[in-house]
Amino acid sequence: MSTDLPFPIRPAPDPLADDITRLLQGPLADAWAEARPPAGLRSRLAHRAAASASDIGRMVNVRRHQRPHAEGGPGVTVHELYRCADPSRARSGEPHRVRLAQLMPGAAWMPPVPEGVAGREWLLTQGQATLQIEGQLALSLAGLDYHAEAGGRWPACISAGPDGAVVLLREGAPGQAAATSREAASAWEAYAPLIRRRVLWRDGDQAALLYLAEAGACVPQHRHGHDEECLMLRGDLYLDDCLLQEGDYQLAPSGTRHDLVSTDTGALIYAHGDLEMKFTGA
Repeated sequence: MSTDLPFPIRPAPDPLADDITRLLQGPLADAWAEARPPAGLRSRLAHRAAASASDIGRMVNVRRHQRPHAEGGPGVTVHELYRCADPSRARSGEPHRVRLAQLMPGAAWMPPVPEGVAGREWLLTQGQATLQIEGQLALSLAGLDYHAEAGGRWPACISAGPDGAVVLLREGAPGQAAATSREAASAWEAYAPLIRRRVLWRDGDQAALLYLAEAGACVPQHRHGHDEECLMLRGDLYLDDCLLQEGDYQLAPSGTRHDLVSTDTGALIYAHGDLEMKFTGA
């Protein structure tokens, strides 16, 4: 991704690097082995581990190397990140379908028109492309440009530029607002300590956003009023005890919560969910 950001995102340390390996095999490992927690602490740790596993089990986690994929035409590979089993019974904010398409230079992708009237959202995560929706003017997109349709009922085709393109296509409930957000014309607004954001689209208290977090940033416990989606575009992010890396995707259903979100490297994240986080101390 060539898009310039206000600050760099550091690469994650190599867990097999010689210095780290020697540390883990040396005094640190010995000290860790000698520290035996008392029975009460052991019980609390076991309880916390079980609770963490239960929380993670409610999330939908799709790792980059495990994403189902299929050919979307010549030079196009489509990865499915999420598909709702029954759109007529979707939760608040639950997407009907989310796909990530990789287009070779000059390749074109024409996804099928979704059944019913669904809003479509396009985010170009890499490269350059042209989006042509039937009956509308062609729209040129560059890295981190975004376009939302109020009702994605018309055929659409996206064509990659000379360097190829990667595009996220999210199909959801009937859209109430259309929007186009361009990276070159947008400002990253301060949102929280070490965190900036771009609001790409909003409809009531739901929104599509980009978050840019510096190394060391963290977000305290919050619950989800709508389904919250997170696609890692760059860097690493801990969502509680679950580590998401570049290309990974998580959907947290409405009603769930995250106890702590943090990054050691810095992160660029696409998120779809609550416009404002619902913090809680409970």
